[in-house]
Amino acid sequence: MNNLLLAFITGLTSGGISCVTVQGGLLASSISKESDKYKPTGIFLASKLFAYTILGGILGAFGEAFNISIGVQAILQILIGLFMLATAARILNLHPIFNFTAIKPPKFIFRLIRNNKIKDSSLTPLILGFLTVFIPCGVTQAMLILSIGSGSALNGALIMLFFTLGTSPVFFLLGLTIEKIFKNAILTKIAAATVAIIGLLSINNGQVLRGSPHTFQNYKSVLTNSSPNQGPTIVNGVQQVEIIAKNNGYTTKTNVLKKGVPVKLVIKSQNVQSCARSFIIPTLKINKILPTNGAETIEFTPEELGQLSFSCGMGMYTGSFNVIE
Repeated sequence: MNNLLLAFITGLTSGGISCVTVQGGLLASSISKESDKYKPTGIFLASKLFAYTILGGILGAFGEAFNISIGVQAILQILIGLFMLATAARILNLHPIFNFTAIKPPKFIFRLIRNNKIKDSSLTPLILGFLTVFIPCGVTQAMLILSIGSGSALNGALIMLFFTLGTSPVFFLLGLTIEKIFKNAILTKIAAATVAIIGLLSINNGQVLRGSPHTFQNYKSVLTNSSPNQGPTIVNGVQQVEIIAKNNGYTTKTNVLKKGVPVKLVIKSQNVQSCARSFIIPTLKINKILPTNGAETIEFTPEELGQLSFSCGMGMYTGSFNVIE
């Protein structure tokens, strides 16, 4: 549920603003000749919601069929983040090179609108709402790739459903006046800053999934010195470690392990429904799905000195051990 909430909030903030800039023309075209703005707007948004939910399900099924690895997901997260940073630069007109991030609609959409061949007032917003799948904004593309990485048709569909629901209020409120709204320089800067922040978080999540020490969480830990060393209990030559998994992340009293000494890691789940159920240790290629309630035991022997990171399958919830001699 945390993943779906994140998708909804992303749509409500950066997703809504970003999508309106490239899809607002279709919404305006579908209601421009109507005296009653509510009905065509509602039809447009319902059609858009249906189209992206179906697309998310298809992409999730694709990810499930090809069993995308954590390493590939990490690379995708980083690429998404870089693309979103470039999109923010384009919004601010920092350099013409960033114009490559602009998604241009297929020409047949413009011909469809220009020729005005669709006469029925209900059919016009229905078709144009569905056609928004051909012009995804940068944030939407990030959600589509996240749907692939979910490895499930159901999860992929739900991610896009909640994301598109999040964008709907922005479309409903701003769709008719988007040209005036985005003439305001302050709002443009807010939109760019929001997209940039989401991009940086995406890159950071990719770094977490790679098991890299260069993450915001690790930098914060070093700067605040918030992790005093506490080693595990050793029983019969085995390091005993316990992690508590909750919906909002992981907690453990142990943050130091000894190199070359076997580890028995017990992860106890407490009503976990979020992506914290997907527990990974990237550098050891350990990937476990935890029970909603119960315990999962993982055994391994740390052979490399330094940081040994663990996280959820999306890189949102993290932790680490320091492996010493």
